[in-house]
Amino acid sequence: MRNNRRSKKAFTLLEALVALSGACLVVSLALASLIHTHLAARDQERVVGLEKVAAALEQYEKDNGHFPRETEGANGNISANQKFISMMRPYLSSVPIDPAGAGDPTFYYYYDGSAQCGNEKMAIVFARQMDIASDANYPQFLTQTCRGILDGEGRGGGTESYNILLGKSGG
Repeated sequence: MRNNRRSKKAFTLLEALVALSGACLVVSLALASLIHTHLAARDQERVVGLEKVAAALEQYEKDNGHFPRETEGANGNISANQKFISMMRPYLSSVPIDPAGAGDPTFYYYYDGSAQCGNEKMAIVFARQMDIASDANYPQFLTQTCRGILDGEGRGGGTESYNILLGKSGG
């Protein structure tokens, strides 16, 4: 009589597929966590860069009695605006560039020296886009800081931006 039982020396194809799919699941979860951590670190670096720019702008205002003016050509993407860079040279050794890199059309720092915030013209600086939407402060900035009114050249960057109010506009 022959023994019809198979030897248990090797995995069946089904067992191998189950093991492989489990390993793929673990790798994909680890990769997703790693990507999220990387994006969160970029957002934190963005806020630190923005705070450096804000501190330099506040020192400029203290020395000159006003924030850089829109009429002086100060508004815009700060890493690409030569007039802004020239004005800030005494206050910043180098103008911070968004962690996404120079020239990125989505991720950049922006200065608006004449934004309508609430009922007043204000100077603001913002990171145009955060990698993780929940790291943005635009909704709170719009409703709490500007009482629902924010308009200007940069419009505060939009829903996924991080904004810092500097003070009353110099014009």
